[in-house]
Amino acid sequence: MEITCISCKKPFKLNALEIGAAMLDYSLGHSHTFGCDHCQTKNTLTKAAFETAKDAFESGTKPVAAMPAAKPAIAPAPAKPAMAKPAAAMPTAKPMVAAHGRDDDAMPKAGPRAEAGMTVKGGTVLVASLHVRKDHSTTSETVRGLVKGDKVTISTTWSDGTNTWAQIGANEWAAVEHGGKKMIELN
Repeated sequence: MEITCISCKKPFKLNALEIGAAMLDYSLGHSHTFGCDHCQTKNTLTKAAFETAKDAFESGTKPVAAMPAAKPAIAPAPAKPAMAKPAAAMPTAKPMVAAHGRDDDAMPKAGPRAEAGMTVKGGTVLVASLHVRKDHSTTSETVRGLVKGDKVTISTTWSDGTNTWAQIGANEWAAVEHGGKKMIELN
């Protein structure tokens, strides 16, 4: 399957991993960003544009051009009622254990973080030790760790065509597949 880059106007091929990550994003109600093989520009496709590209590929026609990501319209804030209830306090996370041992109660668990109408996917860690990072990069700061058998809730995914990452919390990303090795089994 191919799409045409919005910047360099050259078609580039999508591999099976990238297509799978996109389909997961679309099932979660998100758009997906593909990196151009030629100029490294990020090309964002909505589900509708992806389906059009897929149909064009299957019928043997020209690649579909990616569209710049649409910026969401800013709606005016709803009027607040005169007697609004105070917001509930957010629970604070327990501190992580700094010692060599592992305290399961001290490790924060990923929980559902879905917005209204959004589907949440789950996963299970397959490797002995997995870094959870601030961003979808091995050079990003590690914020905590996961171990084999830990369950995670995935709100979105990101792929560069080789590696796939899952967002499992605010500023928390874990590798689903990295360097050809599967790290998280999606449920």
